[in-house]
Amino acid sequence: MKVVAFILISFAVVISFSCNKADDIQNNKTAAKFSVSGYEVTTPCTITFINISENATSYLWNFGDGNTSTQSNPTHIYNAAGTYILQLTVTGPEGSASACKLLTLEAQPAANKSAFSYYQEKCSGTPVGISFKTINALSTNTVWNFGNGTVSLARDPIVQFLLPGDYTIQYSTQLGSIRDTVTRIIQIQ
Repeated sequence: MKVVAFILISFAVVISFSCNKADDIQNNKTAAKFSVSGYEVTTPCTITFINISENATSYLWNFGDGNTSTQSNPTHIYNAAGTYILQLTVTGPEGSASACKLLTLEAQPAANKSAFSYYQEKCSGTPVGISFKTINALSTNTVWNFGNGTVSLARDPIVQFLLPGDYTIQYSTQLGSIRDTVTRIIQIQ
């Protein structure tokens, strides 16, 4: 009986170490991952790039406006409103990987105009999360309709889009005694 128990325990230990070794091999894979902060203000603005890549030893950032960086966690100034394709390519012991995201920035709106910026977690593929930011400090009582059946009263919502397509975003805020609405079409690929 003791021999059988010893064999079972030994077998469990061998299986346990085998699983951990497979997990270690998988965890050594080079992966490009990042986030950004600072897009809740109007242009010109400084965006901070937060690198959360795995097993990377070198970095190449493309900021979508013709500028690049090889820093691990760069900052970059955007002077003009627009939609920028952000790309990070990393290299590590297990090869190269890249990640692509979209950032839309706005210029300073008039005091009586609503405006928003947004950050899309990936350039293509669904589902995709998008973080929306109200950028007119005077805006109150926000109402969002995302064209996918989702409505939000949050000032800065995060919404998931499950299917590709064109989505009409309606964003409405109260600015003093005036309600202003902005409509924008966002394409999810």
